[in-house]
Amino acid sequence: MPSTTNEDEHYNLTLEDMDPAVVQSDFCRVQAPKSLRITCYGSSSNRTPASYIQEARSLGYTLAKRGHVCINGAGPHGCMAAMNDGAVLGNGHIVGIIHEMFLVDSGYFLGPNEKLNFDDIGTHKAFQSKNKETGLIREIVVAGGDDLQERKKLLVEDADALVVLPGGPGTWDELWEMACSRHLGLVDLPIVCINVDNYYEPFQKMLDRAHKDALIKLPPAQIVHFASNVKEAVEWCEAEVAKNKAKAAENPRKLARRSSDWKRSSFYSSPPSGGGGARRRNKGAIGMDFMMTMTMETGLLVLSGMALGIGIGMSLANNKGR
Repeated sequence: MPSTTNEDEHYNLTLEDMDPAVVQSDFCRVQAPKSLRITCYGSSSNRTPASYIQEARSLGYTLAKRGHVCINGAGPHGCMAAMNDGAVLGNGHIVGIIHEMFLVDSGYFLGPNEKLNFDDIGTHKAFQSKNKETGLIREIVVAGGDDLQERKKLLVEDADALVVLPGGPGTWDELWEMACSRHLGLVDLPIVCINVDNYYEPFQKMLDRAHKDALIKLPPAQIVHFASNVKEAVEWCEAEVAKNKAKAAENPRKLARRSSDWKRSSFYSSPPSGGGGARRRNKGAIGMDFMMTMTMETGLLVLSGMALGIGIGMSLANNKGR
């Protein structure tokens, strides 16, 4: 079993903790022609194997040196923490997307004069810092809701590419959701898995088997790409984004939306008008709009019944008069 890392060691890292082959590589000494927003998925466990941690640090550092923005879940442990470690050492731009439950429950929202202890909350320590010379390079975006759907959406919003490191069910969920969207043609976001220690080999075999059994129409390579290391993954992302932009310029396409004649069910109340962080109302409560809808529908039924009764009465009276 691969060795694991100490959960607090990422707080005091230097370039000596990085892979020297990555730090000294020509690839990391030159910025890419265009800065990209690259979303990165990976483990959040403090028992993540050391080889995965090392690759995650290399990813964050490489993205920083190539001039790309590293977007991730902002966690304080695992691959998420390690990629932020690398990005910090490379003086890169980081955007962390975190669910509000990890902040509210740990006292993140304090008064203006109160000190925040980042060791006690669910975010990486990097997000307490601000580079006064170059501006804000550590951003936290807080997602709301009773589930992780808004957070997952914010993670890929305006992203140019997606890089996936080893992770658990949360990482798999995010990966397969985006793979499904790509397979259906809903997005053209390049997706690459860094296959550290052959971790994603079973996923690759699963896609191959699904294509062989005609369960998916696209060749697996057109859904998810698999790279052996960080450099290969980032190079592939840069090339794919450039290719997609050139293709889009030649053949712009817009997702057609079909209109529907189906009426919205009155058993669901309207969504909240506010932005992120809004909580859905108690499922046991009956919303005012629901009550109004039911009242209006009941009123219409009563009026219709009265009209029908009056019509029948007049008809009977006329027949009797004859």
